[in-house]
Amino acid sequence: MAEDAPHGLPQAARGASPASAGGTGSQPAAGDTIGVACPLCGTPGSTTWLLRGEWRYRQCAACSSVWLDPLPSESWAEDFYDDGYFEGGGRGGYRDYLADENQHLANARARIELARRFGAAAPGLWLDVGCAAGYTLAEARSAGFDVRGIDVSPWARKIARQRFQLEVYPSMPDAVRQHAGQASVVTMFQVLEHLPDPLAELEQARACLRPGGLLLVETWDRGSLAARLFGKRWQQITPPSVAWLFDRKSLEYVLRRAGFETREILATTKAVSVRWACGLLAEKLPATPSSVLSRIARSRFGQLELNYRFGDLVTAVAIAA
Repeated sequence: MAEDAPHGLPQAARGASPASAGGTGSQPAAGDTIGVACPLCGTPGSTTWLLRGEWRYRQCAACSSVWLDPLPSESWAEDFYDDGYFEGGGRGGYRDYLADENQHLANARARIELARRFGAAAPGLWLDVGCAAGYTLAEARSAGFDVRGIDVSPWARKIARQRFQLEVYPSMPDAVRQHAGQASVVTMFQVLEHLPDPLAELEQARACLRPGGLLLVETWDRGSLAARLFGKRWQQITPPSVAWLFDRKSLEYVLRRAGFETREILATTKAVSVRWACGLLAEKLPATPSSVLSRIARSRFGQLELNYRFGDLVTAVAIAA
């Protein structure tokens, strides 16, 4: 008999594959409760945006947010983002996160250049929320910044300490207690969509920043052409790992609510490996021969670098008001 999923989430939280997928129409699905209020703006009357097996994403007509209902808890997230999320594939995670170090470092350098374009200057304090193994922080430190990380994952904190001797806090409240009003830069790279409460996390990021400090938020745009073309097969629809699906309107809204002024939202390119692409195909297209993908991923071709440039990854550049 299957165990119950933690904190009242469906059993799919244990990693089971969704059994079916629904459409994304504007009409409520069978069994929908349209009185459920939006967690971000409080507006009642949300409707089902997508059904996938046991999972339901809801949409708010007022602020345009889409969220997973029910949302995961903070303690559930700590259990979910263990070493199995970063190694082995599945659960919307990585086949081998550390094996793609060259790509992580290339992306880190591009992020630092972007921060510099918008006024970030060493030796200011750089806080990276969801820092994982610490690649961005390591590059920022090499560029002269004082750096600290925040990550809920015990695995990530351990690797960041061992690999780069980084100081990494387990939560944003820990960072606020140590660095309120001190940071020049706070970054969140592909983190916001995973958080149970993105508004609270952004408010704590604002508390860490000095007035006029820089915030970079890299996330996925469900309003992009790629997301609309792929529909329910879009690669970011990965419950329960992905709890929020933002578009530009909802992203600007949550930033404004948290005390930020959005300067730009930029389409973002990132370096990925053939190994990463094989893992994505194996998870999203089950009909693809897994043995072929595994052989490619393990071969020397798996290390080759690709540029991900489908237009659905964006970076919001914002200033602490």
